Amino acid sequence: MKFLKSILLIAVFAAVVASGLSPDTPRAQTADTVVAQSDAGNAETTRRSDVDDLFRRAATALEGGSVSPRTLDQLRFQLVTVRDANSEIISRGSIRASALAAQLNSLGPPPAEGQEEADVIAARRKELTNELAIANAPVRRASEIHDEAVFFIREVDKQLRSRQLDKLFDRYPSPLAPSTWSTGFQEIGQFFRRFERDVQNELARPSVSKKLDETLPLALALTLFGILFLTVLQQPISRALKRYCEKPATGVKALLLALLYNASFIVLPTIGAAALIAVFPVLDIYPNSVRTAVIAIPVMALVVIIANWLGHTLFAPGQSRWRLLDLGDREAKIGLRLCQGLGVFVALEVAVEAFELDNAFGLSAISILSASPIAVAAVMLWALAGIIRYSDAAEREVPESEQTAEQAEEGSVKPQESGFLLFLSLLMKASAVLAVCVTLLGYVQLARVAILPVIMTVAQLGFGFMLYHLVLVIVKAALGKRDDEHVPILVAFSLICVLTMIFTPLIAMTWGARATDIIEAWILLTNGVQLGDIHLSLDSLIVLVTIFGIGVVVTRWLQNLLKGTVLPQTRMDSGAQNALVTGTGYVGLTLAVLIAVSTAGLNLSSLAVVAGALSVGIGFGLQTIVSNFVSGIILLIERPIKEGDWIEVSGQSGYVRKISVRSTRIETFDRHDVIVPNSDLIAGTVKNMTLTNKSGRLILPVGVAYGSDLEKVKSILFDAARAHNTIARYPTPQVLFMGLGDSSLNFELRCFLKDIGNVMTTKSDLYFTVYNELGKAGVEIPFPQRDLHIKDFDQLAEALERRQAGAPAQASQPAEDKPS
Repeated sequence: MKFLKSILLIAVFAAVVASGLSPDTPRAQTADTVVAQSDAGNAETTRRSDVDDLFRRAATALEGGSVSPRTLDQLRFQLVTVRDANSEIISRGSIRASALAAQLNSLGPPPAEGQEEADVIAARRKELTNELAIANAPVRRASEIHDEAVFFIREVDKQLRSRQLDKLFDRYPSPLAPSTWSTGFQEIGQFFRRFERDVQNELARPSVSKKLDETLPLALALTLFGILFLTVLQQPISRALKRYCEKPATGVKALLLALLYNASFIVLPTIGAAALIAVFPVLDIYPNSVRTAVIAIPVMALVVIIANWLGHTLFAPGQSRWRLLDLGDREAKIGLRLCQGLGVFVALEVAVEAFELDNAFGLSAISILSASPIAVAAVMLWALAGIIRYSDAAEREVPESEQTAEQAEEGSVKPQESGFLLFLSLLMKASAVLAVCVTLLGYVQLARVAILPVIMTVAQLGFGFMLYHLVLVIVKAALGKRDDEHVPILVAFSLICVLTMIFTPLIAMTWGARATDIIEAWILLTNGVQLGDIHLSLDSLIVLVTIFGIGVVVTRWLQNLLKGTVLPQTRMDSGAQNALVTGTGYVGLTLAVLIAVSTAGLNLSSLAVVAGALSVGIGFGLQTIVSNFVSGIILLIERPIKEGDWIEVSGQSGYVRKISVRSTRIETFDRHDVIVPNSDLIAGTVKNMTLTNKSGRLILPVGVAYGSDLEKVKSILFDAARAHNTIARYPTPQVLFMGLGDSSLNFELRCFLKDIGNVMTTKSDLYFTVYNELGKAGVEIPFPQRDLHIKDFDQLAEALERRQAGAPAQASQPAEDKPS
């Protein structure tokens, strides 16, 4: 049974990960044994003849292609044993060889070509070289055996995968053919007759018939209790427990009540199912025609119970506060029924596969027994995909305050869908359609692969989703946070990483990966890979990420300490404080990277040549970015501008809000953010109105009409400047007569402001004051005047007079003399 095998393989994999041993690998030899073998020159765990015989048998099995998968698995186990034993020898090396290599290095480097060295040193070097070659012989031999074993293991895995793939395309009789149904019903009838005969034979066995008077009442009692408990007693117990758990509670008590109510969906059905399953060992009846199916009944019951529990956990109909998915009560009930139905389908598939192992049915019967459940399961899977999409849409519904005008007029908002949930729902629908199509064509095994892994994957993701929320609730309760508060992002991210590491191999095995594939991947992660002089492994990556994370946390803590406690007590301005905090962040992150790389043992010296070769190309391609980066460092050190300054650059004017290593953000007076590259601030012309102080000059141009009293105008302008509180007393404001304009006498009021940031409001106030005072003094503010000159005016006047003289003459003429 594939489903039953998958569960057993998952359990084996978990045990392997916990113990750190591979199921294909025997326990490693002790260090003393390996050293003794190495020193004795015997680096092989088996005799050479045995290894050669193993390799010959592997080659024969792979070339013939007729060996059973079970035999290939046994052969692979032996190859893995040889590989791991020789790998241990290679990793440990030879102590004698290491000592000889140290002696050889003490002699210094060998002489260059054309040079000679002392005869004593040359003889000693030759002697040590020969001894080193002899000492390294076992290691070289182990390396040869290891590489050959790895080759055969890969070939065995390739052939096993090929056979597994070929089995998927085994074609059964199509359910669309009428002959399939007639043949299938005949096979089913034969099965029932064979089953009846096997039951009679079991009852006729002396060990059963003699105890039947004692076991039959107990079996009937267990059956009656199981049926009554599942159909009648379970509901009142569940409702009473629900009422008890709904009592008002907070904190740890509320969490324990929720867990108690959730566990009831596993415990209560398990009691009834256990009573029914106990009937078979009590009666001791195992008909040969369904022996595997009877053994698989606990697995089938477990599948149905888990599906029911998972449905209640995720959807929780009638319990909105415990519902993990954002759904209404109607959708929650539908989701629960779909989970229960899919659980029943998986249990039926386990039964059908068990019948196949027992050879209970023929191909036609298997085809018609699989067609209807797969079709119903496909419909349920399609509906469940719609429920998941509905939940995602409800969680991401756009709030009314964020709706656009068009959306508000239409009365509906299109929700934003999560990419992962969208992919999952599309995968579920695609697998449902594919399973139905290939089943009708007769590819039953392919249909099972199309729909069963998807159902199991959805169940595993749902279980992981439940664990994620459970741990978050526990963390909130431990930290004393409310339900609407968020946990630290580092905790949530770490939890996601741990769940990903746990469920990734389980999902991979669900989709057809063998346990040996998972073990090989785990060994590859733990042992690592060699990339030149860099050795990458899981432990080195964990050390790298951990040390870097600690460095980031320490850097952020130091930045917050400087920003919130130390720097506010100094006389440094805000710009210098921000520059110091930013520089501390860059230095801290750089040190964190260097310490993490050195602690993880990564040798990056081999990358120096590559980095040097790429530096030229990178320099040309990223010269703008590098220029901005260097300019940003210069800005932070020299500080020609700082945050809060009013500057003008590249035609933009505004306040500096943030200086980063690549660009500077300026907020204009229109409240627009302008991003200016740092290179423009260093290489271009920048006008900083507040670099040394906030004082600045204001020039107010004023024009009056010709003939105005100039002394009065000067007095009005001067008094207006002296009366305004934002204008500095020193330097003294000045009124200058700038010249004679086309229509006005031009004056300028020049004064200095205490804060140049008030220039616009001060200028407006002065204009109000000056205009009012000039009006009161009778001084006219002119407007542009122009003189119009007309040429040949005399001729134009004569033409007008002639026209006026001719008009009365026409008016006195008789009517009949007028032209018609």
